[in-house]
Amino acid sequence: MKLNMGDLIKYDGAIYEVVAVVWSTLYLRTVNSDRYDYKIDNLGKLYRDIEFLGKEKIYDI
Repeated sequence: MKLNMGDLIKYDGAIYEVVAVVWSTLYLRTVNSDRYDYKIDNLGKLYRDIEFLGKEKIYDI
């Protein structure tokens, strides 16, 4: 799975937009927010818990 800036993912019951991917750390913000709300360290261990939603802004919560 390749994540890019602007991609949407679902993790831990919430929808996030990918702000940056630096080595094995994923920086996220909730959709419709200006703040960086969350980061996932050691992405390699948690990638199975992440649902990739693509760049579409249409999703089911």
